[in-house]
Amino acid sequence: VTNLKYRGRCEPVISRTLQFLNDLSVGYPFHYVSCSVSFENNKVKINVRLLLFYHFPFLGVSDNYSLGDLRCRTVFYTALTRLLMVDLGEDEDEFENFMLPLTVSFESVSRIFNGSFEQEEAKRMLIGLARDLRGIAFALNTKTSYTMLFHWIYPAYISVLQRAIELWYREPACTTPILKLMAEFMQNRSQRLNFDVSSPNGILLFREASKMICTYGNQILSLGTLSKDQVYPLKLKGISICYSALKSALCGNYVSFGVFKLYGDNHFDNVLQAFVKMLLSVSHSDLLQYRKLSQSYYPLLECLTQDHMSFITSLEPHVLIYILTSISEGLTAVDTIVSSSCCASLDYIVTYLFKHLAKEGKKTLRCREISQDGQRLLRFMQQNPEVLQQMMSILMNTIIFEDCRNQWSVSRPLLGLILLNEKYFSELRATLITSQPDSKREVLDQCFRNLMEGVEQNLLVKNRDR
Repeated sequence: VTNLKYRGRCEPVISRTLQFLNDLSVGYPFHYVSCSVSFENNKVKINVRLLLFYHFPFLGVSDNYSLGDLRCRTVFYTALTRLLMVDLGEDEDEFENFMLPLTVSFESVSRIFNGSFEQEEAKRMLIGLARDLRGIAFALNTKTSYTMLFHWIYPAYISVLQRAIELWYREPACTTPILKLMAEFMQNRSQRLNFDVSSPNGILLFREASKMICTYGNQILSLGTLSKDQVYPLKLKGISICYSALKSALCGNYVSFGVFKLYGDNHFDNVLQAFVKMLLSVSHSDLLQYRKLSQSYYPLLECLTQDHMSFITSLEPHVLIYILTSISEGLTAVDTIVSSSCCASLDYIVTYLFKHLAKEGKKTLRCREISQDGQRLLRFMQQNPEVLQQMMSILMNTIIFEDCRNQWSVSRPLLGLILLNEKYFSELRATLITSQPDSKREVLDQCFRNLMEGVEQNLLVKNRDR
């Protein structure tokens, strides 16, 4: 506490002190801490309240501190919330008391927004609040505690955050903490978003995320062309956070997305269109150059190809080409997260194609009635056969000539590519064998024979493991 009070400008001391406090708060190590600090349940409550109402300098309550100094608040509030959780249970009154300082701050910001407000004051308050709430949300990993936080922030305070994104989309110092807060809210960590059957909270949460992503995406694209040194901080960083939030929402298993179409709600369609617009504004080189962007885009694409192929097949040809090219380029990425996600996405696409092609070849009327989605994608691939052929070549060269670190992931789409492009596979096989010295040609030829041994041409799933 002395460090936090008097060393507010000494970043190494503050960061290590907060990390120590954070480490102490993980799990239940309190019974083993001796001497001066007692962590019995009642004293936890008292200590938390005292820490909350302490105006530590590093919390940035003074205008003398820069916005960057507010970063420590996330770790601070994560630790405090863990301390609260030791004895919180389902005590909503205790939770409301804990959140009281933030409630007061949000009410102040709301009043400022409703009047002729001072932008800098409101901005500083909102940045601090977003960082505080992100720390709190990170620590609330149970269904009960997360639900209390959701009811606290929705709908009144989340609309304040939406308003801030509309106003200050040009200022990443403000938008980044808010977008990161939304991304944290969408995380279904420890199944904390497992709402009751009768609860609409999952859908309401997704709608708010959709609004924020669409608002930010549309606004950020209005900035036009940015210089090389500005493109990441002003644009790509925010896009990467939006993609992370969307991926968490799509893979969290707490929203039935068919509900949106069934009841004419366009929030799901809107956020997917925002994804496409933001994607097309990014060059392929930037996708792989910026690590955080690639690590958010490719897992999101994997999620889309796994569960939302109807959306993928509905895309315009130039968008499909962009996405498939990004997969092709990502297959050789050094980052295994990127290359593995590319392999998985390609596998889902190839499997989808193969299944629809197999249905088309069957004689029964029912099997010939292929969905329009499948027909559209098949037609596109027939018009652009080089796309899948190039990816097969990349994967084969990776396996044969490079140190393949994720061989299992690479193997998954390979069979589908071979079965969809048998003629090209024969040509590629001959080319690869011919390129080898005479002493190695027979060995490589035998490897290819072993690869396809016992594989039935019309069965994909059954033969994939083989």
